[in-house]
Amino acid sequence: MDNNERFALSMADFACRVYISGVMKNQNQDSAFPSLHLVDLKPYVSVVLLECTDDEPARAFETLRRFLRKNAGDPGRADGIRVRAEIVSRADEVLDEVGRMDEFGVDEIHSLVREVTRVPEWAERDAGFVDVVHQMSVAVRRDRLVAVYSGFTSDAKFSRWIHREAAPYRFVPADLLAGVFRGDGRMLWVRGVHRRRTTKSDSKALGGLRLQDALDAIEDSTYAMTAAKVTYLPGNQNAVLRDVVTVSPGASRISWKRTSHFPMFAAAVGEVLDVVEKALASGEEPEPQFSELAVPESDLGRVRGAFEALVAEPDLVGGDPESVEESDERAEFLRSAIIAVRGEPTSAKAYLDVGRDGAVTGTLVVRPAESAGRVCLDVGYCGTPTAEAFTREVKEVIAEGDLLTVYYESGHLFNGSQVVRQKPISKPFPNLEFADFSGYSITKEKPVRRDGLRLHDAISTDGDDSLFAWGVQRFGSDWLLCDDGAGEVADYLHLTDDGTLTAIHVKAAANAGPGRRIAVTPFEEVVSQAEKNVRLLGTENLEERLGRPRASRAAAWHAGQRSTSAEFAQQLAARVATDRTRVVIVQPHLLRASHDQARADVVAGRVTRDTLSLALLDNLLHSTRRTVTAFWDDLTVIGCA
Repeated sequence: MDNNERFALSMADFACRVYISGVMKNQNQDSAFPSLHLVDLKPYVSVVLLECTDDEPARAFETLRRFLRKNAGDPGRADGIRVRAEIVSRADEVLDEVGRMDEFGVDEIHSLVREVTRVPEWAERDAGFVDVVHQMSVAVRRDRLVAVYSGFTSDAKFSRWIHREAAPYRFVPADLLAGVFRGDGRMLWVRGVHRRRTTKSDSKALGGLRLQDALDAIEDSTYAMTAAKVTYLPGNQNAVLRDVVTVSPGASRISWKRTSHFPMFAAAVGEVLDVVEKALASGEEPEPQFSELAVPESDLGRVRGAFEALVAEPDLVGGDPESVEESDERAEFLRSAIIAVRGEPTSAKAYLDVGRDGAVTGTLVVRPAESAGRVCLDVGYCGTPTAEAFTREVKEVIAEGDLLTVYYESGHLFNGSQVVRQKPISKPFPNLEFADFSGYSITKEKPVRRDGLRLHDAISTDGDDSLFAWGVQRFGSDWLLCDDGAGEVADYLHLTDDGTLTAIHVKAAANAGPGRRIAVTPFEEVVSQAEKNVRLLGTENLEERLGRPRASRAAAWHAGQRSTSAEFAQQLAARVATDRTRVVIVQPHLLRASHDQARADVVAGRVTRDTLSLALLDNLLHSTRRTVTAFWDDLTVIGCA
C-alpha cells in the first residue's frame, strides 16, 4: 500500500476524531466564532495545480501562503472583510490519534477562512440588507507540487502572481494535464482556431457518451479544447477520485465534486498530485485524448499575421463561480476598450488600438511568449499613450492572459494559456480541377472599365483578360448570367439544357508567380462568400431576384453570344425540383505543380511548409463542401494548371 492509499484509508477511519494541532492564527476573530478544525471542512474539489520552481519547496510554500493571506485581505467589491481563522500544519506535526502527516504523503496544509459582508445586488445600499458570506482556501503541498482550492483567489489572480510577480511556481503544462486524466469524454468545450465566419461557430459545447467517437477529423480539427468532463477510472480500485472529472488545462485546474468530509478532500487531492507527479517524472508527453482537435504549437516562430482579437467569455467550467462578477466586469471593460487590431505578416506581433468612446488613447503591442510553463501575452506600448492611466489599465487586464483570444493568418490561436494550431490532417479534396488560364491575367478578377462603361458591358470585350472574361470563355457556351453587384448570389449563374444550375464564385490569385506556394488566405474570402450565399440558390428565390430592375441589366450569354437576363430567367423557370444544383469556386492561385509536389510529400511522410498549408486548405474545402451538400449536390474547386 503506497503513502497515498494509507493516507486516504487512515484519515477516513479516524475522520470523526481528527483534530489538526497546527498553528492557529486568527485575525480579528470574534470570541464567539468557532475554532477552525480541518476535520470540520468539506471543500469542493476544484484545485489549481502548481509546480515549484524554487530549490526549496517549503520556502516557496511560505510565499504561496503570504499570497493567499494577501488575497484574503482584499475586499474587492465587498463592504468589509475579516480573516477569521488560519491553520498551518507541517509534516513534522502530529494528527491527533493518527500520526505524523508525512506518513500519509502530505508535507503541508494551509487553510484560511474569511468573512465577507456586502450589500445584495438586488438592494440599494441604504436599504439595510447585508449579505454575510464565509469563504475558504485550502492549499496542500506534496514535495514540489501544490493544489489550491480558493473561494476568493481567481484564476486571473494566480496568473498575474506567477507571470508578473516572479512567484516561485509555474502552472502544470496544459498538454500534460489534458492527457493524464483519461476516460470517455462526456462533455467538451472547444474554441475555434479558424477565421471567424457566419457558417461555422466560434465555440462549441458537446455532450455525449464518448465524444472521442463523435468528433470529425476534418470539421473539428479547427477547434481547440478549453475544458472536458471525462469518466476517469483510476487503476487503483480503492482510489477516491473517480467517475466524472473536469479537466481545464488552460487554467491548470482539476475539478470533481463537493466532498462530504475533509479526509475525502485530502485523499482526492493527494491522488491528483500523485497522477501529475508521475506524469512529470516520466518526461513523456501523453497522447491527446481528443486527437481530432487542434494541437499545441511547439514553435512560436511559426505564428504570424494576427488579424483578430476577441474577448472570451469568462471560463468557469467545473469551477467554483465565486469570482464570476469580477471576471464579467473585466471582460466587459476589455470589450469596450479594444478598437482595432493589426498584425504583421511575418511575425506574431499584434497591434491593438485601445481607447474609449471610439477615441484611441494608445496602441499596445501584444506577442505570445513562453513563461512559467505556459504561453502568456507579452504586452507593451507602441508609442506614447494620450491617456496613460486608461491605457495602462487595459494593458494590465490583457497581460493577465485569461480573456483575450488572438487569431492568426497562419492558422494559430492564442487561447489564454497556449498557442494552438489546426491539426494538419491532409485528406485530399475530391473535386479539384486544374484549368488552363493562358491569355488571362489571374490576378485581375474583373475587367477594367473605360470611358464610363458599365462593368457588365465591359466583360469579355475590348481585350478584356480578366477572370470574368475567362468565365465567359469557359461557361458561356451554355446559359450564363453575371450576377456581380450589391447583394449578389454568385459572380456567375450557369445553366445547362438539362436543368443543372451552377453558382460560380471567382477570386483573383494573390500573385501570378510560376513558383507560387500553396496558401489558404486567397481562398478564405471566396469560400466565405460561397457558404454565405448557398441558401439563396433555390429556383423561387432566383426567379424573384431576376425580376428586379437591376437584374434586367445583367450581362448574359447563350451559346457564346450575348443574351439577356430575361431569356436566362425563362430557362430558369423551366427547372424542376429534381434538377441538380452545384457550386464552383475559381481560384487560380492554387498551382497544380505546387499542389502535386505537396501531395507527394504528404504521401512520403515529409513535412514542409506546403504540406502544412495543403492540410489547412484541404480541411477548409472539406468544410465548405459539407455546407454546400447540406443544401445542394456538390462543390467543385478550379485551380491553375
